[in-house]
Amino acid sequence: MTRSTRTLLVLLVALGLLAAACSDGGGDDAAPSNGDGGTTTTAAVEPDRCPVDALDEASGPVRIDVWHAMTAENETTLVALTDEYNAAQDLVEVNRVFQGSYDETAQKYLASARGGSLPAIVQLEETRLQTAIDSRTMVPAQACVEASGYDLSDHLPAVIDQYTVEGQLWPMPFNTSGPVLYYNTNLFERVGLTEDDVPTTLEELREVSQHIVDSGAAPYGFAFELSPWYLEQWMAKGGQPLVDNDNGRTNRATRSTLDSPLALEIFTFIDGMIDDGLAMNVGRNASGIDALLAIASGDVGMTFGTSAALGSILAVLESGQFPDVGVGVAPLPGPTGGGVVVGGAGLWLVERGQSPEQIAAAWDYVRWLNEPEQQARWHVGTGYMPIRRAAIESDEIQALWTEQPFFRVAYDQLLASEAEFGGPVIGDYEGVRDAIVEALERMILQGADPAVVLADATQQADQAIDAYNRSVSR
Repeated sequence: MTRSTRTLLVLLVALGLLAAACSDGGGDDAAPSNGDGGTTTTAAVEPDRCPVDALDEASGPVRIDVWHAMTAENETTLVALTDEYNAAQDLVEVNRVFQGSYDETAQKYLASARGGSLPAIVQLEETRLQTAIDSRTMVPAQACVEASGYDLSDHLPAVIDQYTVEGQLWPMPFNTSGPVLYYNTNLFERVGLTEDDVPTTLEELREVSQHIVDSGAAPYGFAFELSPWYLEQWMAKGGQPLVDNDNGRTNRATRSTLDSPLALEIFTFIDGMIDDGLAMNVGRNASGIDALLAIASGDVGMTFGTSAALGSILAVLESGQFPDVGVGVAPLPGPTGGGVVVGGAGLWLVERGQSPEQIAAAWDYVRWLNEPEQQARWHVGTGYMPIRRAAIESDEIQALWTEQPFFRVAYDQLLASEAEFGGPVIGDYEGVRDAIVEALERMILQGADPAVVLADATQQADQAIDAYNRSVSR
């Protein structure tokens, strides 16, 4: 590891990029046993479960705890917004409680749901949808929407769809991210590549990687992370759900689609890139930054990442330690026929153990965070996408997009997405993702045939799905 690479590692650690900032990691623990589970996930909307008027009768400020997983610039912006909310009114006092990574936050919540004190709001990654629903501790946001007559028409439809299962919106969306291509603009310029040459398909990704390698500018064209998130996104871009029942949204998922021709095409592509020396394997990327390190060290010209990391990446580059690296951001290249699905997290309103006043206070706070002005500040401060159309008209966002247009890439990509379904809703999401990663490792590290590892992964994933479903139906 070079001195400059070690410096980048220290800087990124300090900025909190080692914590999960997107959906490329994490899964689900078993849901707390409730004794009355079944094969369906929702019931009819009950507006009475969200007493939105209860604050009117409160005798003093209602204190609520919010468990979150934000770090670095993301946490700084959340603190500023929450402090502003607390100062602007005297009905609610929000207490932020950092609980670690997305995984750690979810694990602590599920442990507390089995016996302990719960917060009024918990921030959970979008991969936790089924488990959170099955915990039977939440107020569906849909109940609050209907009880208050809240208008969702200005929200991006894809974001609302992401958190809607069987017709009910469960958490309120908040921090929304998407997968993007990061590339070194300085390296592209040195090898004669322009913005018009940035790849948009798998074939073009291979061609540009070959050009970079042939030029001698870098040993590899692309850094590939063994993350199931990118397979899920490529499946969605190809119009293929990852599990049945409309990706688990019209009914509980019962099996995966890893035995599909599209999955085989993707695995074969990855295998060929590695075998032909065009892609560098950075493994599971447990640190969260290995692929970015490969760009900084000059080993590659391109990699994938979450749009939520953009603010922190720019802060590192502004340190001046890496003059040979210029940041370029583009939509995720991949199959065609569909579109990317939403990553990030939502804010869940907790019902168990909360008074009517606390539920009303929680709704007031998450609704405030969703307003256009707050969404504009959230985007500018973090790089997460604004989820309200009205937010992008703000002077703050317009100035940012004019000066640094790559901030709008993920937003435009989501608007252009033609995916006909939201991301997968799976009980044992971690079990399915483990099956995918283990298949990739066998293929890349042991030379196993793509078709063979996918067949095994299908069986392993289906067993994980079935075991979880049986556990909540007991």
